[in-house]
Amino acid sequence: MFIFIHGAYHGGWCWDAIADLLGNDGHHVATPDLPGHGRDPGWLADQTMPNYVDCIVALLDATPSKATLVGHSMGGAIATAAATARPDKVKQIIYLTAYIPIDGESVGDVVKTDPASYVQVDRVEVKGIDAVSLKTGTLADAFYNDADARMLAFAEDRVQLQSPIPFRHKFDLNGQMPVPKAAIICSQDRAISPEHQRMMATRAECNPIVDFDAGHSPFVTKPEKLATLIKDLSV
Repeated sequence: MFIFIHGAYHGGWCWDAIADLLGNDGHHVATPDLPGHGRDPGWLADQTMPNYVDCIVALLDATPSKATLVGHSMGGAIATAAATARPDKVKQIIYLTAYIPIDGESVGDVVKTDPASYVQVDRVEVKGIDAVSLKTGTLADAFYNDADARMLAFAEDRVQLQSPIPFRHKFDLNGQMPVPKAAIICSQDRAISPEHQRMMATRAECNPIVDFDAGHSPFVTKPEKLATLIKDLSV
């Protein structure tokens, strides 16, 4: 079974094409909306890292066999924490152009150490709750720079505000996580620079680490090639 974990601003919708492709091949696939995202009834107040991790842990607990976690962007951190909590339920982690924090580090810490990122945000407030919104043009320039007009419109219709709270969460990863890890480095990515992706994958001891000619969102821009690569990397 594959459990796909989306990143910030997104929802389970971003994996729709991948889920269809893998499902047609007979694989069991889950593409949950993290709390406060997509079709989840909650919103900004529910967007916390513990809630995100609990969501994936609950899925793992409900799955009779081990699952492969595929974490994209911020979803890489969530996959790491969930696998640390339930190593006996995780067959493998595949990091897709992902943030992979180490013990005591937050996603925000690794975001700040990537000066090559094109991501720019605005701070907004919604009914007294802080949120961040992508600056005009950032979705196209950083997240979907290799997308055509139709693909970009698909994402523009669905992305949403993101709470900054999950980015501040310091991870406690002292537990043992004897789980195989692989990483996909997207060479055209402008949201997380390829060099930064590789640094995090290397220190996390991912093996293999493979290069993929795509931007930050290949689940939309190159779903067929990405689905094939994920199948090839799965153990």
